[in-house]
Formats: sequence, C-alpha cells, structure tokens
Amino acid sequence: MCGFIVGKGLKQNLNNIIEDIHYRGIPGYKGYSRYHDVQLAHYSLPIVNLNKDFAIQPVYSESRIPSVFAGEIFNYKELGRFETDSLCITDKYHEVGLDSFHWFDGFWSFATVSLGNIVAVTDYLAQKPVYYRTDVDVVASEIDILRQFGPCTPDKLFLSNVAKWGYDPRPNTPWEEIKQIPPGHYYYNGKIHKYWDWKKVPKKDLKTDLKEAVKLRMGGQRDVAILLSGGLDSSIIHGLLKELEINPLTIHVDNSEEDYAKLVNPNLTSVSLDNISDTEALKVHQTPVDLGSVKPQIAMAKKLEELDFNVVMTGDGADELFGGYRRAKEYDSQHSDVFCELPYYHCPKLDRTMMRYTVELRTPYLAPSIVSHALDIPYEKRKGIKEVLKETFGYLVPQVILDRDKLPLKTKEIHSDPIKKRMDNLKLWKEINELA
Repeated sequence: MCGFIVGKGLKQNLNNIIEDIHYRGIPGYKGYSRYHDVQLAHYSLPIVNLNKDFAIQPVYSESRIPSVFAGEIFNYKELGRFETDSLCITDKYHEVGLDSFHWFDGFWSFATVSLGNIVAVTDYLAQKPVYYRTDVDVVASEIDILRQFGPCTPDKLFLSNVAKWGYDPRPNTPWEEIKQIPPGHYYYNGKIHKYWDWKKVPKKDLKTDLKEAVKLRMGGQRDVAILLSGGLDSSIIHGLLKELEINPLTIHVDNSEEDYAKLVNPNLTSVSLDNISDTEALKVHQTPVDLGSVKPQIAMAKKLEELDFNVVMTGDGADELFGGYRRAKEYDSQHSDVFCELPYYHCPKLDRTMMRYTVELRTPYLAPSIVSHALDIPYEKRKGIKEVLKETFGYLVPQVILDRDKLPLKTKEIHSDPIKKRMDNLKLWKEINELA
C-alpha cells in the first residue's frame, strides 16, 4: 500500500517531510533516494514480501533509476520472476512503458524519473490517488503534505461543489495550488497526459473474472479480513470466498443490517460508530466532503488496527458499476458514477481513511476486467437493480438479500438533512484550517 513524496529542485529535505504520512507504512520501512536534483521518499506497508531488502523503496531499474510505488499488482507473479510487485511495475515501465500497465490487475500510484523529470502515474480509477502542486515540481500520496511547499488559496469552486453535491466531480482539492492526477493519466514536467485505454484490458467472462479477482486479493503475507454489510455486493464477495474455501475474519459496521449479515455469516466481529467526531473525520479526509460514510470507514479502520489487521476486502464499487443507486432507476448515471464519483470522492476517501490506520483496502469489483465488463452492460440491465450481478451470482446470496432495497452505509445525520450537514462540515473545516 504505502505512500510517497517526490520532488525536483526543492530546498526541503523529503527524508524529513515523509514523516508527515508515516502512518501509511510501518516503522523501519522508510526509504529515501536522491537522483540528481530529484528526491524520492517512501514509507512502505509491506504485504507481498516482508523482507526489508525487497520491501523498502525506492527500487531501481537496470539503469539505476529510482522509482517508488504505492498499491498492489495482484497478478505480478504471472508477469515474470519478481520478488515483489514494486519490482514488477518498475521493470515493466522501464522496459515496455505505460502500455504495460494494462496487463496489471490491481491499483497503483507510481513515480520515477525520465529525462531528468518526474513521472507520476495513477491507475485507471485513481484508487491510489496522486496529488501535485501547480507552482512547485512535487507530487505526493496525500493533499496536506503538499501544503508546506508554499502558500495555498482556498478553491471557492471546490468548496461550493462540496456544499451542493457532497464532493467536487473534478480532479481538484480544497486548495487552488494542489490538484489530483486524473484516473488513467500521468504527470510529466508539470503537465497531465492520458495513457489508459479500456480497449486494451484483457478479460474473460464476468463470473470467471470476479472469482479470480477475489482469489488474487487474498494473496500476500498478511491475513485479510472482509467487510460484510448485509447487502448484495459484499454478500457476493463472501460467497465467492466460501467457494474458494476461504474463511476470513468478517467485520460488520453497525448500520441496522446485522440480521441480514448474519444470514451470510453468523460469526461477525461488530464495529460501533461511537466516539468518532467530525473534527477527527475532517482531519483524516483532509477535505470538507460529505462525511456520511467517512465515519463508518474510520470505525472499521480503527477496529482492524486494534485487531492487528493491515488488509481488508470490501464490496465497494459495485453500485457505481452495476447500477445500485436510486438515481440509476431514473437515468443512466454510470459514467458519472464511475468516472467522477469513484475517482474524485469514493476512492480518495477510502484511501486516506484506511491508510491513516495503516490498512490496505482491496476491492474486487474495481479490478480492471470487472470495470470493463460493467461498462459494456446496457442500461436496461442495470437501471437501479443490478440485474447482471443477481443473474450471475444470485446463487451465492440468501433470497431475502436479493429482494431487499439497498441501504447506504451512512450516518443518520446525512440521511436526515444532508445540506445542513455539509454546511456544518464546511464551517468546521474552515475553523480547523484557520480560515475566515
């Protein structure tokens, strides 16, 4: 999973600044390198190989160019004889180029040096976001760490969009000088370029590909827990794990669905939402976005930390892909859900929330092959009922769960008055950041 910061021509020492996001890795796994006037600093949460000789980054190409990587390439063993996925992505980039990223099943942010300039890459949905400053040549895994490289001006349009929709559907942040690299794009010499092509993603059939995605996401040298909400999406993932004869720790966040979750697995580890303040949630998320689902995710992350788990699997992404939201009954919201809500709200929220507590979140529905399948499904087969998922995987799920309506994992405050709660969040965020 991990986190990094890379900068060119800086006066600051990134070996010290990386400590601001130390929670994205574990003690003893910090790495730093300087390549001419480019600095690369990295904190590692090793999962596929715990040996420090392989887990500490930067890693190096054959020409001794340093690279840093955050994320997971779950199928890296199929792509060559590599000790880690970080070595795989580094080798493939320097040997083949960005086109090789279409071979990967996983999620990634990656940074290296080319012709003396920083290259920074995010995956096809920005599950592992990368942020950059428009006035300084520096990129990083989180927003707030970039604020110390110069003054930051509140982005009034971003804040207005958050008040209106709960998030900003653009690659922006609360600060005008800090932007997000869009999904499927890369940063080079201060400019943004597209590299991703969905036509190049290999796939078979939905059932085979989702089962393989689930299996691959149980890999590594750390135990994997699963979040079971009591809804369709996580119940399917749990059912596929049972087919694979895998029985992970099953966590349920208290959201009035425990009776449904127990139909799938009666042995639940329950998590309460008590004692999570708005201030804590805003500091974790680093933006004043809708906190309705941030708090449950913080509660889950804290429980995993308490239980000494660093990896969890969830059903996130299925609603956006397969038409699970109420709005999908009224109009085809898929492209907005997938290419705005996921990369600019949902995925960054999950990344920052879970990594604050040193937890990697794995989402089989967001495997590139599954996204590609979903994008090919006509609206009539989505339309708010996730018909294709039910047809393909319904045999794994109790009928009462197949028949019930979706209940979003959100706090009661957001359900009762979302606009008021958003305005409260904005006011508190301004206070935290000492803005008038």
